[in-house]
Amino acid sequence: MTMTATMTRPKKARASGGISLSTSELRTALSCVAPAVPTRSPKPILQNVLLADGMLTATDLDLTIMTPLMVEAGPFLLPFARLQAILATVSADEVTLTPDGSSCTITAGGGTWRLPTEDATEFPAPPVSIPGSKPVGRLPCDQFRTLVASVRFATDNESSRYALGAVCVEYTPADDNGELVFVGTDGRRMAVASCEITESLDKSQTLVPRRVMDVLYRLASGDHAIQLERTDQQIIGTIGDTVVVARQIEGRYPRWRDVDPQRENLQPSLVQVGPLLHACEMASICESEASRGVTWTFTADGIFMSARSSEYGESSATCELVQAGTPCTVKIDPRYAVEWLRTLDAAETVEIEAEGESSAVVFRGGEPTDGKHPLRNVVMPMAKD
Repeated sequence: MTMTATMTRPKKARASGGISLSTSELRTALSCVAPAVPTRSPKPILQNVLLADGMLTATDLDLTIMTPLMVEAGPFLLPFARLQAILATVSADEVTLTPDGSSCTITAGGGTWRLPTEDATEFPAPPVSIPGSKPVGRLPCDQFRTLVASVRFATDNESSRYALGAVCVEYTPADDNGELVFVGTDGRRMAVASCEITESLDKSQTLVPRRVMDVLYRLASGDHAIQLERTDQQIIGTIGDTVVVARQIEGRYPRWRDVDPQRENLQPSLVQVGPLLHACEMASICESEASRGVTWTFTADGIFMSARSSEYGESSATCELVQAGTPCTVKIDPRYAVEWLRTLDAAETVEIEAEGESSAVVFRGGEPTDGKHPLRNVVMPMAKD
């Protein structure tokens, strides 16, 4: 894969006595690469950003972000934190950078700053090409953001099982269109989001660290598409001319399909997202760390939710149904319902599939395709007090 961005605008030439840059463009570029700049590092040089060949680059060695900055300059380094602080005070439309050996003078809006800089040759070289990369999938940014938002909260960065700190991206080929699935789980709940994809790809599973997925989510905007690729050790995301390169998480991901219930004879309850979220938040007010969990009782008249703790008392709430399903009672951690519901539109209707106190509760949302909902949230039950 060739990593060099295709420039759609001519680069700005070096101005007399320095390099003239648009203040807003420089701010945007710094904001774009900021997640890859470590606040603390055993290698202080990594707290700089590299300007070279029309690209601004930052890296902490695990994550590298490169974004266009249209200027013929470099290579030279700029201290990220001080440059960002300068731009926060500047109201002028342009800023001028004048590198001079071991320092760089910055002038804008009547202010002048002379900053010490480090040797650009000591900075890790940006990846120009990554041989052997394979496509994971290409999606419109808005669709990518929907998929990521639906699963990223379910990951677990605190687990000793490093794979649980990743979003699993899995491609499964089919006769017509294949399926691209995003999965997040912490072992107690699992969020799944899927979409059809017209590309013909090899079956694959890619573990993208939650932190990296958050970066891609933030950068994915506008009318762009995001192209995801992988090697044996890295994930590469390309959005317009911006490129993100990061290490994949190593480890074996849980066999998530084995715990995704497929119940054919169970009648789900239909409920609107807004009232369900409101009821769940109200019912959880009196739970505590020692007495966590809300009991959901599914009846023909609605879902009755209740919680009780010695510290805070008792709370309850009732949510009306669009359509009643199988009557049962189950206790779940309300956070696992609330976090998923907050990613949906309040006016949307979702299915809740509940069987009893010892079985997982399955929430299904999104517009069904061939009878299958693209968004799912599987929550394991809690033991009764």
